[in-house]
Amino acid sequence: MKIKNSLLLFSLSLLLTSCHPGTKVEIVNNTGHTLIVVSLDTELKESTYSVGSSQTVQIKVPYKLRIQNDGEIWNYDLPPTPLPKEFRESVGKNWFLEKYQIEKGGSLYVLLPGTQGPTGDLSKQPAGYPVRPK
Repeated sequence: MKIKNSLLLFSLSLLLTSCHPGTKVEIVNNTGHTLIVVSLDTELKESTYSVGSSQTVQIKVPYKLRIQNDGEIWNYDLPPTPLPKEFRESVGKNWFLEKYQIEKGGSLYVLLPGTQGPTGDLSKQPAGYPVRPK
């Protein structure tokens, strides 16, 4: 019994000390149309958001992403590696904001912190970006 309790306490302390910082995600719509953005979590549970042209919406952190645009459906597998620090904005203790912009053809770009979208300055991208729909 003592071994089980010790193991439980050890596991709990590992869990508490290895928490990852929180992340908020915003999508900027630069397609010229209203979009339906669907964020899918690791269990493929959907959260759906509507975002007008030239508007921004905050979504749940996606494991997979689907965007519906005028009858088209764009599916994305996002790169598994976290974004480099230069592309994440600190917005509170242990909270970071990642901002992405969706373009007319469906390409998904990362925006630098502080960028107000939509923007035409999309030249600097981290490895794996822009992500194109499948």
